[in-house]
Amino acid sequence: MQESPDSVLDPIAKDQRSFGFHDCFALWSSLGVGLLVLSAGALLVPSLSFGMACLAIVLGSAVGAALLALVGVIGSDTGLPTMALLRPALGIRGAVAPTIAKLIQLIGWGAFEIIVMSEATDAIARSAGLDLPASIWTVVWGVLVTAMAWGGPLTIVRRFLRTWGIWLVTGSALWLTYQAF
Repeated sequence: MQESPDSVLDPIAKDQRSFGFHDCFALWSSLGVGLLVLSAGALLVPSLSFGMACLAIVLGSAVGAALLALVGVIGSDTGLPTMALLRPALGIRGAVAPTIAKLIQLIGWGAFEIIVMSEATDAIARSAGLDLPASIWTVVWGVLVTAMAWGGPLTIVRRFLRTWGIWLVTGSALWLTYQAF
């Protein structure tokens, strides 16, 4: 990220960017599909009918995707991350508060993801006859997620998502959709 003395960010040239179209596609298509999204949507069912819950999930996903796409256009034009794009409007010090809020939100979301993945793994393991303490899966997923975070987004996207992870996510989404209907 380049920053000029007057706190205005300079765009990063396209040939100097390390995250290209295929990287972004693999990352965001896998983030938009998964157990977490379906689990969060399933929480609507006691209050809504199955059809209305599906409609809420589709509409919520569409609105969320539209907002991400709008920010993505700015990021694509400049090559800068969202938190850096807040600096011209809020100043360097002013952009710290939303950055910290985003960090806290991501820690909470990550904890929720680990819980959902642990419960799903425990259910699959028990149906396969493997009777382990449920907390084992929390530790396993916690270690795996921490290792992924340590590796960084480029490593995860290029070594896992772009090669075979995207197919695993797509296949899982199709299977879960079939099971839901």
